[in-house]
Amino acid sequence: MTFEMLKFEEIKKLDFRNIEVLDGSFFARSNLLLICYELLGKILLTNTKEGLSGGGVISEVEGYFGSIDLASHAYKNKRTKRNEALYHSGGRLYVHTCRGHVMLNIVANTENIPQGILIRGIVPLVGIDLIEKRRGFVKEAELTNGPGKLTKALGITMQYNMFKVCKDKSDFLAKLPAIIMIDAGTKIDQNNIKKTPRIGINYAKAWAKEPLRFLVTYSNTLTQQGLNNFEQLKLTI
Repeated sequence: MTFEMLKFEEIKKLDFRNIEVLDGSFFARSNLLLICYELLGKILLTNTKEGLSGGGVISEVEGYFGSIDLASHAYKNKRTKRNEALYHSGGRLYVHTCRGHVMLNIVANTENIPQGILIRGIVPLVGIDLIEKRRGFVKEAELTNGPGKLTKALGITMQYNMFKVCKDKSDFLAKLPAIIMIDAGTKIDQNNIKKTPRIGINYAKAWAKEPLRFLVTYSNTLTQQGLNNFEQLKLTI
């Protein structure tokens, strides 16, 4: 099976019983940094009216600590219609725009603790043709290596705001549009995870220096491992 050519009907046949789906309980934990670490290497898939419209291995994230974090949209417990998703329990999508680009965040922690994780980059594995079409004529390495790039590549729009991550395959296939995150067994050595300050938040004073950006330092290996692990999933027929 060639992963890049995986079609919607083939996804419907995949046996999810032997893999972990990252539902709300994964994100509703109190240790934000641990969730950031554990998200690296997981597979993010989107389902739209175009079918399985794209996906890949999560390779870069940023953590935001909510009310105490000057870079957070919920600093000092600011609560507006725009950031309402942050005050829900973990596993809710917080989608907003920044400088004209759509940003995908996953809410973390429990209700009324407005923490979140920005998905900054993925290694594309599914729906490559459609991803390239959406992104236009750009280098392969630049298809999804930024938060605005990956949302455009995967067809993620403001419509996704307030959605929940799907809890299982049936949930994912029944909803349009939808996002699911799964653990296909990709293991990331801690030595291959780099921590740096977050991008574009110089206004955040001391918080601008906190190493809350996490990225995998070996994307080529990550790509192959993601392919191999996902291809080993058994088909139901």
